[in-house]
Amino acid sequence: MRVLYKSLVVTTLCVAVSVFMLADVSYAKVSKVRVHVVADLEPCGAAAPTTSPCDPAGTPPAPDAEGRMRHVKETRKGVIKVDKFKGTVKIPIPASALGVVDEASAENADIRLILSRNGTDFAECLLEFDEIDEDDDDDELQAQFKVHVRIHKGATQAKKGVCDIDLGTSDIQSGVPDSQSGDVATATFVIDPNTRGADVDFLQGTFERH
Repeated sequence: MRVLYKSLVVTTLCVAVSVFMLADVSYAKVSKVRVHVVADLEPCGAAAPTTSPCDPAGTPPAPDAEGRMRHVKETRKGVIKVDKFKGTVKIPIPASALGVVDEASAENADIRLILSRNGTDFAECLLEFDEIDEDDDDDELQAQFKVHVRIHKGATQAKKGVCDIDLGTSDIQSGVPDSQSGDVATATFVIDPNTRGADVDFLQGTFERH
C-alpha cells in the first residue's frame, strides 16, 4: 500500500513539473516577439514622364540601380531589446535622370526611401551618401547611399541617414520605421524638396519575412 502511495505521489509530482515546464515554455514564446523583414528593391518607373508613381511596367530612369532594406525588431515581455532599420541603394554612374553623374553630384543628391502600407505613406528616410564603389560584375562605378537607424538604450541613433516616422507632423520625427511584412519601400530622387510632385521614383520592393 505504501509502495502504491509513493508511486502516486511521484507520478503526481512528475505531471505537475511537466505542466509547469510547458507553461513556462509557452509563456516564453508568447513574451518574445521578433520581426525580421527584408525588401529587395528593383528598378521601376512610370512610362512618361519617369516620375511617380513607381510602375514596374514603366521605363526605369535607372535600370541598373538596386537596393535592399532590412528591419529587425525583438520585443521581450513588452520591452524592446532590438530595433534597427538599415539598407543600401546603389546607383550606377552616370545616372543623369537621378542627378548622379560623378562623385560630387552623388554627394549632393537627395535620395530618399518612402515606406507605405496599404497605399498610405507612413515613413520617409533621407539616405546618406556613403562612397563610390566598383561593381564586381561589370567594373562599373556605383554611388552607394545608406540608411542605418536604431534604438539603443531607449534612444534613437541615426548612424547613417535619418528617418521621419510621423509624416503628419511638419518637423522630422526621427525614429526607426516599424516596417512589417507586406509594406512597400520606394526609392526616389528628390529634385526639389518644396515640390515633391517632381520626385523621380526608381526602385521599389515589398518587405517579406526573412
